[in-house]
Amino acid sequence: DICKECDYDDRRIRDCIRELDPKAEPKLSSIRNRIANYRRRGLLPLPSGNSIAVGEILKGTSTLYDDTGNIKQQWVKSDVPKEQHLEAIKEAIKEMTSSIQPLPLIQPPPLPTNKDLATIYISNDIHFGALMWDKESGEDWNLEKASETLKAAYDHLFSCSPDSKVGIVCDLGDLLEVDNDKNMTPKSGNILSTDSRFPKILRAAYEALIYAVNKALKKHEIVYFYNIVGNHDLNAGIAIREVIRMHFLDNPRVIVDDTPTPIKYHHHDQVLLQFAHGDGLKMKDAGEVMASDNEALFSSTKYRFAHFGHTHKDAVFDGRLCRAESHRNLAPLNAWAHHAGYRRSPGTMKSITYHSKKGEISRNLFTL
Repeated sequence: DICKECDYDDRRIRDCIRELDPKAEPKLSSIRNRIANYRRRGLLPLPSGNSIAVGEILKGTSTLYDDTGNIKQQWVKSDVPKEQHLEAIKEAIKEMTSSIQPLPLIQPPPLPTNKDLATIYISNDIHFGALMWDKESGEDWNLEKASETLKAAYDHLFSCSPDSKVGIVCDLGDLLEVDNDKNMTPKSGNILSTDSRFPKILRAAYEALIYAVNKALKKHEIVYFYNIVGNHDLNAGIAIREVIRMHFLDNPRVIVDDTPTPIKYHHHDQVLLQFAHGDGLKMKDAGEVMASDNEALFSSTKYRFAHFGHTHKDAVFDGRLCRAESHRNLAPLNAWAHHAGYRRSPGTMKSITYHSKKGEISRNLFTL
């Protein structure tokens, strides 16, 4: 008010302040700085008469003068302070997210579970996105059928497995038929027949595993998730793992193994489990590799089992150090396998239950 009354004259402002408070000794430089500060904050107009909004900060001006030195035109640049800008962003985020409901945490099973038991649900070589034609290879298979079949297998296995404290959802690789939109195997470049576009295939794959983990949460107190990349999904398998990790990041009952190693392990007291796809490590070598990878742990375990995919068939190698087993998959033969003379019985999927002191005690089978 004093600035406006004194027409922004610093000496008149000083005299006015002295009249209001005889003890005051304001400096002219302080008065000029205060006026400049008020103008930067929009509390006073600029010398040109222009103003910025209250709450903003003056960043700079561009002024055009006429021949006599008077202001002809002026452009004013302003912005809100960083703190005010940050608060505005926070409020905008709160408003945008206020209508989004968080996913409810699935409560632990109401009945007491057996702390000595751990049940593993094994999927392998599902080949999401693969396209098979019954006229060509004996059976139809596409993205929709793969999703329905895998979920049906999970429904059956979760319904008949024991109420163990620990549940393990494990995919042994080749969950996807393709690793990208080139529709070729990553290493050899073989052309693949696919049912849909890669983003749709990827979504169907990780939604199926999210479905499995949610089913496991309803039955088991603690759920572990493992997945191995296969020779068909070298990169997509990593993406699947990250989606599962982030989806259950805030759920303390879900433990996701996010290590990139192609051979993984799970320890359950005197039971040690090994997981591999099978395109690298072979079943006959599983025990030696297990012992080498778990030097400090190996001798304290009595029951050791290795699980493999890749070969699309049930087979067992009972070695001296561990029992290695490959698993038949759900997907039918593709055109290449049928042409090569491969044949097989209907696809299957298993759950296996281990006792902490007795090793394997039961298993359940889903058959197409």
